[in-house]
Amino acid sequence: MYGTELSRPASRVRATARILVSAALLALVAIGSLSGCRSAHTTSAILYIDDQNYDKAVKVLHEGFEFTQDEPDAYYYLGEAHSHLAEEAVAKDDYAEALKNYDLAYKSYRRAVELNPEDWTEQVNTSLAYNYRTRLIQANGDWDQERFEQAEGHLRLAYAALPDSLTPIKNIARMKIQMAESGEFEEQKTALRDEALELLDQVLATRPDAYSLQLDKAYVLATLGRTEEAGRIYDDLLATRGDDTVLLRQVANLALEQQEYARAADFYVKVVDLFEKDTDPANDGDNVPMLVSAGTWYARTDIARFDEAIAVLDRAGNLEMFPTEGTMLARLRTYYNYGRHLKEQAAAEADPLLKQEASDKSSGMFRRAIEIGGAMTNQFVANAQGFLYLSLAQLEMGDFTASETNTKTYEQLMSGSSPQP
Repeated sequence: MYGTELSRPASRVRATARILVSAALLALVAIGSLSGCRSAHTTSAILYIDDQNYDKAVKVLHEGFEFTQDEPDAYYYLGEAHSHLAEEAVAKDDYAEALKNYDLAYKSYRRAVELNPEDWTEQVNTSLAYNYRTRLIQANGDWDQERFEQAEGHLRLAYAALPDSLTPIKNIARMKIQMAESGEFEEQKTALRDEALELLDQVLATRPDAYSLQLDKAYVLATLGRTEEAGRIYDDLLATRGDDTVLLRQVANLALEQQEYARAADFYVKVVDLFEKDTDPANDGDNVPMLVSAGTWYARTDIARFDEAIAVLDRAGNLEMFPTEGTMLARLRTYYNYGRHLKEQAAAEADPLLKQEASDKSSGMFRRAIEIGGAMTNQFVANAQGFLYLSLAQLEMGDFTASETNTKTYEQLMSGSSPQP
């Protein structure tokens, strides 16, 4: 279940964390005996550890505790013995046994430090770090290979080995979020997100100010449909981290789920602004799609923020080295729809000056639509929508012959037949 790639054979020396070389152990035994500071039980346990008899070492040390319970050396080597037993259990795929021994190792190490922090803090920290990193590295390898069950097991063992670090719990939560989004676990995705939320709350209970975890929690709440709770967290985070593009994109996605398209567009434009100011070229590929989306939303009839729509769509066009079909169509459609919107305004306007102003602006939009439509239909000759909006703009400007020709091309493309030259 867990694999043995990083499980140390019992004969291998643990780097700096394990003093298992026979000569070194014998020297420790001799020093301890001369000074009288190490009990015979602890001395025997060290030799049992060197002989890879870890169960016997544990038994001897507990026998020694019947005589004294304040010997730091005994607790340190008890931690060593349990660490080895944990690794043997991992090699045998015995998760429960490994979990128990990592927990006992941690408690034993900490007791050694409590009794003599000056002599044992550094060694204990090294041993704890070894246990923790070994399991964490194994977990990351399994996670990369999408062996999620094994990865979770190693992460939980890492947490047992060093419960001072909440990173393993945080990583389990993020792994479950990834699993829920993969499509492979479609039937379990709600349960996975619930589990992720529970784990995030566990970490946040001790680190309520952890920004990245708050962000993860809001995201999970949103995916679970608990949008009001997610929104409250996002609002709090925006107050202090309003320039974080990850946060802004998540808030935009939540706005989309709530059909708040103008709000989503505002956040997308802000993200592009920030991307263009940073020095990371890897972000640039997202700018045009976000601007096109924002412009499309601004141009919705129920929003009608056409000036902003035109501005961001033209900005998207200017960012492209070579005009793309999607961007050109979005611009063509928006210029045409804005022209129609202004024409309706002109028709309803009582003031002659304002009526003429709206009418002139409307004509300008139609002319610009014709320019874009002409360029688009020359380049993308199979795009039916391009011919449609071009013909509609030409119709508004009174060019009936050109409009009729492009309407026929549109109809031919929609029917699947080849346009006539």
